[in-house]
Amino acid sequence: MTVHTIPVKLITRRGKAPYLEVEVPKGITRVRRMSRPQTIHWRLEHDGSSGHFNKLNDAISPGFLWISPPFPGIFGTPKVTHHGQSIVMEDQYNLEEKIGTWYYRLSATIDGVVYRTLFRSPYPARVRSPRSSHMRAATRSSSTVFALVSGATTSLAPDTATNPTIKNR
Repeated sequence: MTVHTIPVKLITRRGKAPYLEVEVPKGITRVRRMSRPQTIHWRLEHDGSSGHFNKLNDAISPGFLWISPPFPGIFGTPKVTHHGQSIVMEDQYNLEEKIGTWYYRLSATIDGVVYRTLFRSPYPARVRSPRSSHMRAATRSSSTVFALVSGATTSLAPDTATNPTIKNR
């Protein structure tokens, strides 16, 4: 059985909120189609090794959470193992119709503090630029609101952070 082991570490940078980072190129775990199930294994390492992944049924910050759930039958149920140091899940991908990209979030408690992987929407904002000739006075603040929302989104996530992703191909 093929096992994809993925290190997860705590990132702390001056002036930025600490977060968990999945250490694979661009945050994307690429899984090829195989006739047998494969195991995906996330493991806390480095500064995160003193902590543990949260329980999967945690109401606020579950250890593993699908942001974009996959179709039924592609993945098994995630399990927290090794005294909370790991999460394992089976990828049962063997049919072409199960090709896709799925986003997830990991949460772990380290020294009594909950940390999560970051998520930044891969889709562009659905806000159009205002047309000055058709704009009413009451709606002129919409561009200001957009700037505030846009700035808040990018300031929460360091430029190097990417969305944790599983991509079947």
